[in-house]
Parts: sequence; C-alpha cells; structure tokens
Amino acid sequence: MESQKDVIVVGGGCAGIIAALEAEKQGAAVMLIGRGSIGIGTNAALSNGILAGPTPHTTPEEYTRLTLQTGKGLNRESRVKLVTQKAPEAFSLLRSFGIEFEEYTGRYIVKSSRPDLLPGLTLMQTLAAKVKDSKGIEIVRDFYITEVLKDRERVIGLKGFYNTGEEGNYEALAIVLATGGGGAIYLRNDNQKRMFGQGYHLAAKAGLDLWDMEFVQFFPLAIAEPGLPPTAIFSPHPKEVRMINAAGEDILQKYGVGDLNEVIKTKRDEFSAILFQEGRNGPVYMDYRNVPSSLWEKHPLSLLKKTHFDFKNKPLSVSPAAHFFMGGVETDEFGKTPLPGLFACGEIVWGLHGANRMSGNALLEAVVFGRLVGKHAARYAFDHRPFTPALKGLSKDASYQPSSSRESLSAIRTRIKDVAWHNAGVVRSERGIQEGLARLKELERELKGIIPQSVSDRKLTYDLMSAAFVLRAIFTASLSRKESRGAFIREDFPLQDDLHWLKNSCLTYNMEEDNFTLKYVKD
Repeated sequence: MESQKDVIVVGGGCAGIIAALEAEKQGAAVMLIGRGSIGIGTNAALSNGILAGPTPHTTPEEYTRLTLQTGKGLNRESRVKLVTQKAPEAFSLLRSFGIEFEEYTGRYIVKSSRPDLLPGLTLMQTLAAKVKDSKGIEIVRDFYITEVLKDRERVIGLKGFYNTGEEGNYEALAIVLATGGGGAIYLRNDNQKRMFGQGYHLAAKAGLDLWDMEFVQFFPLAIAEPGLPPTAIFSPHPKEVRMINAAGEDILQKYGVGDLNEVIKTKRDEFSAILFQEGRNGPVYMDYRNVPSSLWEKHPLSLLKKTHFDFKNKPLSVSPAAHFFMGGVETDEFGKTPLPGLFACGEIVWGLHGANRMSGNALLEAVVFGRLVGKHAARYAFDHRPFTPALKGLSKDASYQPSSSRESLSAIRTRIKDVAWHNAGVVRSERGIQEGLARLKELERELKGIIPQSVSDRKLTYDLMSAAFVLRAIFTASLSRKESRGAFIREDFPLQDDLHWLKNSCLTYNMEEDNFTLKYVKD
C-alpha cells in the first residue's frame, strides 16, 4: 500500500500535532503517524503543563539569561533567542485553542480541567481534539516506521510495516520527525513506556549526526514503589513532607538542601545525584504522614492520591528517573535538518537546552518549533512539486519465520534498562561506562540473532535495536567527556572544566561499519 502526501509528521505529541496543524493551515495534504492514541499516549500528556518564557513579570532578556545559565554554556544562543522572540506567539496559539494558563514568574502552567487531572493531559486532550477535527490531516496509527527513504540525497518517504505484518511505503515531499526522546531505555524513568529513542536511530541511519547525546536529564522525584507506575512527583511539595533515607535520616537536613521546591527548580542535577547516591545504600522515601488531609484534595497531591497508596501510614519509595534528552539532531531556524526534505521538532532536536533543560522549556520548544516546522515543511513541499519518487523498486525487509520467544525479548529489554541505569545513569564513571559498553555489545549481538514470532515481537525487536543504539551513543559521548557539566555527572571528574570542555560533542554513524565517529565543535 502506498500513499503520497505533501507532509508526513511522525509523532503524535505536542510538537507533532502543532506541526501537523500548521502544515494543514498552509494548505498542505498532511499525514500524522503516531503509535498510540494521538496526544494522549505521549510524554507531554504526563507533564505538569509548564511552559517557560517571558511573562509580564519576566523580561525576554531575563528568560534568555536563565536558559543559557541552565545550559552551562553549551546552548546554541541563536536558538535560545529565537524561542524568546517566538514565545508570545506560542502562548497566543494555545489560547486560541481554548487552553487557559495560570501565570507565575517566568512560566505559565496549563489550567487543568480537574484537580486530579494532569495539566499536561488537559493540554494534550485539547490538541488531540483539534487535530482530529481537521479535515486535511490523515491520522495513521497502525504503521511502524523502520526507515527514512532517500533518493538522490533527499527525502522521498518512509518505509515500515502494518499491524497485519504487510510491508509498505508512504511517499512524501517533506518528512517531520517529532518522535520525542528515549527516556524509557532506563530502568527508572517517567516517560511513556515505548520511548526508546526510535527517532534518533532513524535520523542517524538516514545520515544525520547526533549532538550532545551524553546529556540526559533526570527528574529527582519519581515513584519507585514496587507495583506502582513510575510517575514523576510534581511540585509544589507541602512543607510537612520529609525525605528520609534507609537509615531514617532526614536527607534535606543531612545535605543542607533547604527548600525542597526550590532545589528541584534550580538544582535538579545536584539533588538527583544526592538521591542516587543515597539509593545505593537502600530505599529513599518521601514521608507524607504529617500532611494535612485537606491538601490531598488539591493539585498536585490530588494526583498522587490516585495511586491508592497508604500515604497516611507509611512513606513512599522514590528515586530519580530519566526524564529528558538534551541532545539530538541539528536543525536550522526553520526546523530543517541537513538532509533536504527532512525536518524535526521537539525533544529529538539538539540546541536549545545545552547541558541541561530549564523547567518549562520542553513544551515551549515543542510549540514554537512545531509551528515553524509545520509552516516551512509545507512550503518546502510546495516548492518541490511535482515530484514522483519511485518507491516500488526499493528494497524490503526479508521475510521472517518464527524462532524467538517473547520471554527472550523481555529479558533483553530488562537488561538494556539495567545497563542504562547502572552504567549511564545519574552518576557515571569511566569504569562503569566501559563495563556498560561490554554488556551492551553482548546484548546487541543477541538482538541481531532474534527472528520475531509475531508483528508485536517484530515491533519490540526494532524498539530494542533503537534503545541499544541510543545507549551506545550515550556511552560513546560520555566516555570522552572528562568533566561534570549540567545534567552530566562524572564521579571521576566531578568539576566543570570550561578550559577544555566548553564544546559540543558530535557523533557521526557509519552504517556499513556499525560504529560512531566522535568529534567536538566549539561554537
């Protein structure tokens, strides 16, 4: 089955939906491909609905300064300034969709429709309804993408297979990757469970470089209680909450942390490292036993209440969790990648955040660049009509026969997550990275021998190949950076070293040799 569109957007999250809506607004024929429920099955739906940016009480200059300060000198300053300039238009667009905000210093927070509903879910329900009402956007949810197709060094479409097992291609004049990050490769994460970095893998196989892949942000507080979903625990935290370690010590007092809400906002990396180190000696807990009953009816405790945990009688086990990737592919101010016809927006893109992401900048970036990418992808498609790529003669995946078991794939998934967490997690070291690379090499060898039994197993196999690929990129970049900066912490190189390491890492993938070449670029 083949179909041609002007623009195909891959990813049904905030950035992808905004890009699809904007491309349709320009008059393009658009297809939006998502793996789950459009809007709802995404990381944005799990968020606290925060958008940073200039507000009536925060000047554009102050917002720019704070973003650059958080990025520790590795942001692309031109990108930060562009987001600063376009932020008011992003807020206006969301308001035009009926989304309401509460204003705080330096940020807006989406007003949730109910106290027990995540603000991010309110945001994404609104956007999902908007895209489903659009007559010019075809939504596809049963197509798994395995390759970005090229002809004469420009994009011509996508290759993949359907839930029936049948293989197919979709032709397009412009492709937009809005696939999100790869937090789910970690044992502890607060991402959607299938966020394995598929977009990075597709982009690298298409010939794009991957920048700053060593920089992964960890959210300090996520549920780690066995049997409960590993969701993030959002601020503000009541003053009655205590944090205790396995020995019963008050962690905030032990490390002189001070205000829990402030440290999560401004010293997220240091606090995650503290909790990670404490977790090596046993569980870390949040103790809500002294919180007044009335607060459980208000946001954000109203969200925790839905977990059905006995908060009044026992503390909750918590841990840092993989949250966001600062690295990714390079684009220009219009969202164009170096590969003609291929655009990208959202978490998959590198440049705005530097060594760490300021709270609220993920959703703002998604809206700002979703608009820009949708508009310019449509214009690119119009400028390159007519174009009739010949996809029929392109190679297809070899047919497969059942041989593997779901248990084998599940075991490999668990082992990849374990390697990522223990060897490329919150705190890293040369020894740990080298050990992780050795373990990963064995896992990749096992994956190459897998022949899936079913279509669902085939999807999982491709997902795990992407997870292993992204983890290898993280290891490769992490091993060479001999300092600690932002979200990147090396216990064997604990200091930030601007003299030698104020530069961005760049990985080039050689598909024939299946290896990376690493270089550094100083802006």
